[in-house]
Amino acid sequence: MVYQLDNLSVSYADQVALQGINCILFAGKWISIIGPTGAGKSTFVKVLKGLIPTVKGDYWIDQQPAPRDTKGQLKVVPELGFVFQYPEHQLFETTVYKELAFALNLKGASRQQITETIERVLPQVGLSEEILPLNPFQLSGGEKRRVALASVLMTNPKLLILDEPTAGLDPASQVSLLKLLKSWQQQNQRTLLFVSHQMDDVAEYSDEVIVFHNGQLKGHYDPKTLFLEKAELLVELGLSIPEPVQLLKLIEELSGHKIEVASCKEQDIFDAVQPIWHSRGQGHG
Repeated sequence: MVYQLDNLSVSYADQVALQGINCILFAGKWISIIGPTGAGKSTFVKVLKGLIPTVKGDYWIDQQPAPRDTKGQLKVVPELGFVFQYPEHQLFETTVYKELAFALNLKGASRQQITETIERVLPQVGLSEEILPLNPFQLSGGEKRRVALASVLMTNPKLLILDEPTAGLDPASQVSLLKLLKSWQQQNQRTLLFVSHQMDDVAEYSDEVIVFHNGQLKGHYDPKTLFLEKAELLVELGLSIPEPVQLLKLIEELSGHKIEVASCKEQDIFDAVQPIWHSRGQGHG
């Protein structure tokens, strides 16, 4: 599905949260949303979900107007999944099974349909069926996060929005969760919107990056263009340069060579700089 915003603006009282946003989100992409605090990132993704009813401008889904009520206010878009910053705070049932079954129960799904969906979703988030009878509040932080994510994936969303999904997790759990999300996104050919301040993660997993500042969309880039050719924009907005890109720039400066890389992913950068650094070391020998 294709999502399109035309000249869309959002205001709270006298404060403009988004101004004149024009963008198209194509299906099957991992699209990261970045910008300093207060840039409008969270407002942008809430508009897409229909959580902010009063907006100016147009919102289209597959060239059809997004659903609105009789007063012209946006309605919640059901095929969009939304995982908040601390999704485990959304947990409320007494067992993991009940937590996962909740949304499909509301839709009138049969027990067999729910069981089959759980069997499909749990491996996608790295959990086994042994967890189903457990109380979700007694799980580890990383397990709670995965259960909360699984509860959203139960409805098989066409587009999945994640607002700082790795907040509060240890580094190993962050990497594990992001790899699971990338696998789900690619295997199901879904669109994933990833709101994050972690530029290393953005560079590693993104197909596209949208940059916000003061409620305005400053650019829509592929990661390689943004991090290698538009890095001054990141500095201007107070955003960090991914560490592998910093390493690349350092090796280029020390070696005096322009190094071509396949992408901004960590392994691609390491593969490109190692021969240069190795030959420099031999030269000094």
